[in-house]
Amino acid sequence: MIEQEERATLGADEGTREGLMLNGNLYMAIDVGTTKVCTLVAQVGANGELEIVGTGVEPSKGMHKGLVVELEEMRGAIQRSMIQASASLDRDLPGACIGVTGSHIYSVHTTGIVDNLNGDVNRTISHREMEQAVKQSYPKVAQHQELLHVIPQSFTVDSIEGVRSPVGLKGHQLEVEAHAVVGEAASLDNVVRAVEGAGLTVSSMVLEPLASAEAVLSAEEKETGVVLVDIGGGTSDVAIFYDGVMVHTAVIPVGGYQFTNDLVITLGVPYESAEQAKLQYGHAFPDSVEATEMVEVAGYDEEGPRQVRRRDICRTLNDRGTELLRLIILKVRESGLRVMPPAGLVFTGGGANLPGWEELARDIMPGPVRIAPPKDILGLPDELKSPTYSTSVGILLWGIHHPAEQMAYRQRSGKGSWLKGRRWLRWLAQFIDPKQTRAA
Repeated sequence: MIEQEERATLGADEGTREGLMLNGNLYMAIDVGTTKVCTLVAQVGANGELEIVGTGVEPSKGMHKGLVVELEEMRGAIQRSMIQASASLDRDLPGACIGVTGSHIYSVHTTGIVDNLNGDVNRTISHREMEQAVKQSYPKVAQHQELLHVIPQSFTVDSIEGVRSPVGLKGHQLEVEAHAVVGEAASLDNVVRAVEGAGLTVSSMVLEPLASAEAVLSAEEKETGVVLVDIGGGTSDVAIFYDGVMVHTAVIPVGGYQFTNDLVITLGVPYESAEQAKLQYGHAFPDSVEATEMVEVAGYDEEGPRQVRRRDICRTLNDRGTELLRLIILKVRESGLRVMPPAGLVFTGGGANLPGWEELARDIMPGPVRIAPPKDILGLPDELKSPTYSTSVGILLWGIHHPAEQMAYRQRSGKGSWLKGRRWLRWLAQFIDPKQTRAA
C-alpha cells in the first residue's frame, strides 16, 4: 500500500530538485484544466514509498469548461508544463494518466444478470462469471459516445442482496448493480490529441471527481456516505459515495471562470482585472466587509484604474456562490437521495479557496461541511498543498493505485487514438480487494 508521508520537501526551480535518486517506478499525471495545466511525476520505491520528483504548472490555454477549444494552444501549455516537471530527470517519462471532465459527461445506473451459473452443487462463482455479469450491465451508447467507467456497486446472489464480492459463493443467479460514466468520444479524444501532440503518451483516463476523491476523502467518509464537490475553473464536479464506492456523478457548468466573468459584467472591467479583484478582495459574505470600503480595480487601457465598493465585489460573488450551492442540492436530489449523506459535503478545487466559502456553505447546506486540500506526499511543494491541486494529486494517485486500467487502455486503444468500446473490467479486482492492484 502506498504510504502517505506526513511531510513534504520543497521543489527547486521549476518544480524539480537536484541530485534525485530515481530508483523506483515512475508515474506521471497531467491535470488539463480550464485555468491551469499541472504535471506531476512521482516514483514509488520497492517498499511502496511514494515521492514527488517533478512538478510543472502552466497557465492553461485552449480549454473551456472541460473542452479543448484551441488544440495548438492546449498542446503548448501541456508541453511547457511537462518540460518543467522533467527538467532534472534523467529517465524517459512514463505514460500519463489524465483527468477528464465537462458537461458532456453523464452517469447512469445499470444492471446485469447471469442465469444458470452452474449445475454442480459444489461449484462456486468465479471471477469469470462475475466479469460476465458486469459485461451484461454495460449500457448502450451512441456512436459519438464513449464508455469511461463501469463501477460495480453491489451484487445479488440468488436472494442474497448487498454482496460486495460474490467470488467463492454458491448460487444459480448473479446480478450486479453498476454505475456507468459516459462522455462524448470526440471531446475525450481531443484531450488525448493535445497530450500526444506534446510528445507524450496517454496510459489511462480517469473522471476528475473520481480522482479528486483519491486525494481528499477518507475511507470512512466514502463508506459512511459523502458528497464531494470539486470547484474547478470551468466546471464543478459532483461525486456521491456510499458503502465505499461512487454511486452518482454530475458536472455543473459553473466554476471559477463564471465567478470572475460575473465581476467583468458587474464592474465593467477586463477579465484579468476581475480575476485579480476576486482573489484580492473577494469574500462570500458581503456583510463581512465595511459598507464604505473602496478598492482600486484596473480598468480598460483607455480609462485607467477604477474605484469600486468592495462590498459590490463580494455581493456578486455571493450571488453566484449561492446559485452554485443550490445547484449542488439539486444534483444530490437528482441522484435519488432525500437527505444529505451522514459525512456531509467535502469541497475542494480552486473555487473552494474563496474566503467565507465554508461559512456560506454551512448556512445553505444541511450536514457537515469541510474544505479539503490534497493528501500530503513526500516531495509535494508547499504551493501545491492547496485545494487548487487536489485533482492533480488525485490523478497521480489514481494512476498508481489502478495500474490495471492502464493495461486495459494500452491493449484496447490504437496508437494516437482513444478507441470506442474499450473496457474497464480490471476495476473488478480493485472492487473486491483494492490492495491487489496497488503499487508494491
